[in-house]
Amino acid sequence: MNDFSSEPVRPAAAVLADFAANLAFDDLPPRVVDLARDCLIDAVACAIFGKDFAWSRMVLDEALASGSGGPCMVPGLPGHRFHLPQAALVLGTFAHSFELDSLRKPGAGVHPGATVALPALAAAQSAGASGRALLASIVAGCEVMFRIGAATMHTPEKRGFHAPGLTGPFGSAAACGKLLGLTSAQLANAFGIAGSLSGGLLAFARAGRGGMVKRLHLGRAAESGVLAARLAGRGYEGPDTVLEGEFGLLDTFCEATDPDQLTRGLGETWEIERLCLKSYACHVTAQAPIHALRERMDADGFTGGDIASIRLAVAPKVISHHAQRAPRDVMGAQYSVPYALAIAAVVDPVNPKVFSERSLQDPKVRDLAQRIELVEREGVAKGWGADLAIQLRDGRETAATAETFPGCPETPLSRSGLRAKFEALTIGLEPGRGKHLFDILFDIADTRNVAELHI
Repeated sequence: MNDFSSEPVRPAAAVLADFAANLAFDDLPPRVVDLARDCLIDAVACAIFGKDFAWSRMVLDEALASGSGGPCMVPGLPGHRFHLPQAALVLGTFAHSFELDSLRKPGAGVHPGATVALPALAAAQSAGASGRALLASIVAGCEVMFRIGAATMHTPEKRGFHAPGLTGPFGSAAACGKLLGLTSAQLANAFGIAGSLSGGLLAFARAGRGGMVKRLHLGRAAESGVLAARLAGRGYEGPDTVLEGEFGLLDTFCEATDPDQLTRGLGETWEIERLCLKSYACHVTAQAPIHALRERMDADGFTGGDIASIRLAVAPKVISHHAQRAPRDVMGAQYSVPYALAIAAVVDPVNPKVFSERSLQDPKVRDLAQRIELVEREGVAKGWGADLAIQLRDGRETAATAETFPGCPETPLSRSGLRAKFEALTIGLEPGRGKHLFDILFDIADTRNVAELHI
């Protein structure tokens, strides 16, 4: 395999396009293949679980109104077929509809399940591609998108942009363009187009309402990548300086950047090894604190009602973006670290349905959320870790340090753990369907034509 990291004079979009277009399944280490498969499995489960929420049904109705009868099937929606752009929009929105979908650790403003794996699944159906081609495209999309996210240094959100809406079109374009047979030059143009289709504002995080729009950002990003790839395949052009050039993505959206990360280690190290699957239906910055709190509750034998207060030391971004103590919609509750932690103290957070309107209005949860103090973690500028100091009503004190949770790269889900999450999220399907679908996806590398699978 070529070393794509030694071509500094070429625009990064061209280097990344060469890599993605020429990446073959046989180039991939077994661990990388497994991670691409796990990303797909997790994304399908998240989409199936997310399909029935009101905000998902509205996007589905809009997609159906745009025309149906295409080659793409959406898991959990038997009887419906979609054209590729509509399938990507629906799948991306469904997957992100309840804060359950995958991301990268360390965080880089990327959601690979919603904006790479699922649009790639739809593109594979549209193209009649093999399971191996699908998995290679997921790896390509993740390698491109993760590097772009890392190069932004996660700073677009300091300006009020929702980062996955910026990075997602590139991941979708890389994966879908590869499956649609784009050349390196065409794929570079697709990236140039994707940059102009990037967007998404964090206004919902400040307004305390209107959180539905966050779900749409990922569907729109997945759809935009498809549009970029298809237009590039027709000869449409975009600037190859779209990433690091003047007025490009890094220059326009970011407060600080590291352009070297765009191609550093490309073809040698695998960014997909940073894949992270969530444990709970809330923002990733709440995952480790929730996991640590529940461990302390089990070990020390106390309940949420026994907690007098919690002092949570976290990274500055948690305080600036995820500290709402009185959210007005479910999205706001899921986005808030103190509120999500309060929910997890009162009810078992393993069940995603506890992040609900009922919890939003629960006086016990609302009261505890007011007694969770957030302070900056000493010497820590970013990250998902936290230090918990818990004061109980009987005068006892306990503490915990949280750096990881099941699903992180350093504490990955086992096959049985992945299956358990999949079956829990697909429990609404007909009996046995979730188990069967998991088995189909787990063995997808052996599939000759993804379009022939009944997903």
